Amino acid sequence: MGRRVRLAKVYTGYAEGLDGKIYEIETAITPGIPYFDVIGMCDSSIRESGGRIKAALITSGFDFPKGRITVSISPAYVKKTGSSFDLPIAICILLASGQLILEQGKKIYAEGELSLNGKVKGTPGSSVRLNSEQSYDYCLIPEDEAPCIMTDRQFMPISHLRNISDPLIDVWYSPGTGAIDIKLQDDFDDIPDLSEIKGQPKALRSVLIAASGWHNLLLLGSPGSGKSSCGKMISGIMPPMTLQEARDVMLINESIGTYDNTTVPKRPSLYIHPGITATRLTGSSSKLIPGEFSLAHQGVLFADELCEYKSDILDLMRIPLEEHKIRMVKDGISHEFPADFLFIGAGNPCRCGMLYETDEVCTCTPAVRKRYLGKLSGPLLDRIDLYCEMRSIKGEDLRKITQKENKELNRSMREQVKCAWQIQEDRYKDMGIRFNGRYDGADRDILRADQETIDYATDVASKAGFSARGFSKLMRVGRTIADLDQRADMTVQDISEAAVYRRRI
Repeated sequence: MGRRVRLAKVYTGYAEGLDGKIYEIETAITPGIPYFDVIGMCDSSIRESGGRIKAALITSGFDFPKGRITVSISPAYVKKTGSSFDLPIAICILLASGQLILEQGKKIYAEGELSLNGKVKGTPGSSVRLNSEQSYDYCLIPEDEAPCIMTDRQFMPISHLRNISDPLIDVWYSPGTGAIDIKLQDDFDDIPDLSEIKGQPKALRSVLIAASGWHNLLLLGSPGSGKSSCGKMISGIMPPMTLQEARDVMLINESIGTYDNTTVPKRPSLYIHPGITATRLTGSSSKLIPGEFSLAHQGVLFADELCEYKSDILDLMRIPLEEHKIRMVKDGISHEFPADFLFIGAGNPCRCGMLYETDEVCTCTPAVRKRYLGKLSGPLLDRIDLYCEMRSIKGEDLRKITQKENKELNRSMREQVKCAWQIQEDRYKDMGIRFNGRYDGADRDILRADQETIDYATDVASKAGFSARGFSKLMRVGRTIADLDQRADMTVQDISEAAVYRRRI
């Protein structure tokens, strides 16, 4: 007489970075000495799930089957980690033991961690895991994770194993849609107004151009001139995120468990300092956790005291500034994280910081100045679109600091940026990009430049020693200036102003 083997299969998801992979969980219950075994290159958090699952099933009113229980998670050649496999393994055991009945040919998807009392808890990355295009007849998601789901897939939120109240799934299965209502930012009261920056009209203009065309900006100037304030306030003149931008930002944060569905998603504005590590910037390749580059996606990354950064950290910035993405390799597989942000750098022009002062108070020697700015390599500076110097605030402008201002500058500039963004979206709608700063060419027909303007730009670039990339940036900055004035065609005056901000300092 042969031995009876009871088999069952359940599907679950696994988040590899921002890629959702579908795994199959198969369970076999065979006669023999009671034993629980999980196979398939699983780490300790999965191998230890037997104790949690057994306690959860028993305290929820189910029987833990006797005999040898073997759980296989495939593909077996991929390393797996995390506790989100608890619920699908438990359901697989219920199916294999006959305590839950699934009609032949139907598929069930589940994910979630189990407490010893049977409570189902969410784990980071649910929206990533559900990105798969595969369809399922039944889909079970932890209830506390449901508000974070960004998908139109039908699923049933489950808070406890006792929700499985009948052997027949169709009796208790009650799905709903996962399309959450995202409330977009409609106020900017928490961001200081740029009207607080006194005596720096050139810096304010450069900030407006940078935000309007998504151009990277470098501010160098004397201590206390307002460089850091400009970098931290620039997000206040950017329009609210679109629905797709909000979903992108929420997905990145949800993948690492930092997304709070009760908070209105706002455009990211991240501040980094010279002590930051490479792993914090790029992310962890061993755990596929995004770093500051990706967390700043669709927002602003402000690097203060740029000349104080280590050279290797500065070199790390070159790739995301050019490609707008971060690549990580884990177990021989390449993963990509988006990193399309507006970069704002700020720092002193020399060791004492007084190089640009008109009364010649700088105490640094030429060699010290050269060595101090030498950390900013040519390839890095070539990826900066705008340069602006800032000097100390003096005279009447100092007196204005004490005066209360009507804080409407952000609102006014935000309207200008919004109009410029719309013009650029219409221009590049067939090219898959949105901003002048993300266009990598200098086509005269696209940028709407006549021969006189091109000749003038060529002459400026030649005299200034711009590279081909620098010439293209000159043209694109000029195009943004024209967009701010809502003019269809660029002029020599646009290139002339753009050249002021393209001059390296």
